[in-house]
Amino acid sequence: MGSWLPLESNPEVLNPFARRLGLPEDWAFCDVFGLDEELLAMVPQPCAALCLLYPSTNISAARRAEFQSSRKEHQPAPPSDLLFIQQHDGFGNACGTIACMHAVANASRAGMFELSDGGVLQGFLDGAGGLDPKTCGSKLAGATELQELSDATAASGETEGAGTDDAQGQHFIAFVHFQGMLYELDGRNFDHTDPQDTALPVCHGATTPETFLSDAARVIREDFMARDPSSINFNVVALSKVDG
Repeated sequence: MGSWLPLESNPEVLNPFARRLGLPEDWAFCDVFGLDEELLAMVPQPCAALCLLYPSTNISAARRAEFQSSRKEHQPAPPSDLLFIQQHDGFGNACGTIACMHAVANASRAGMFELSDGGVLQGFLDGAGGLDPKTCGSKLAGATELQELSDATAASGETEGAGTDDAQGQHFIAFVHFQGMLYELDGRNFDHTDPQDTALPVCHGATTPETFLSDAARVIREDFMARDPSSINFNVVALSKVDG
């Protein structure tokens, strides 16, 4: 399992990568300049997903411990066609790649758009149908073409980017609207002391195309930013329909 390079949370880096995954020209990642309603109103609509880069040191371990102890057993079973990839230990800095794949693949599976012909993501999805998150993660770890594409994209960035929790102290996850529900997709969301545990998406309840953006922003404000209020190292990008 090779160590993936970190993707930068920047539309100028993410969009060329997403295009080669198969994202059509009339969809793109866009900057989100703030999470209050006035700034959210600037985000192009419809919006299919948000990707969040956050400082993980004071957030990830506490949130995952709470999930394991009190929230996990109350989670509904995720839809079988929701793509969710477990980011195994030793994967390196793949969380940005996985967040981008979660956003693009699930927007396509939700019927927001069709992946373009020739994109490498469709080939991965064709082979990942019906796989559980752990097996899907193992499949990605062996996807040489995807890693080479991701690493080439990462090398074009200008900042340090994001990595796994124990690498650069930053982590990349996605929020998607899928079958009427708001899902948080974090491939590291499993008990790292239990080799048998499998990562699970977090369902944050019902949402709609009209309220998804504000619903996801509320989760980010209340369950991420509030845990590290002095940090300025939060960054959000939206996957939205734009002029082709």
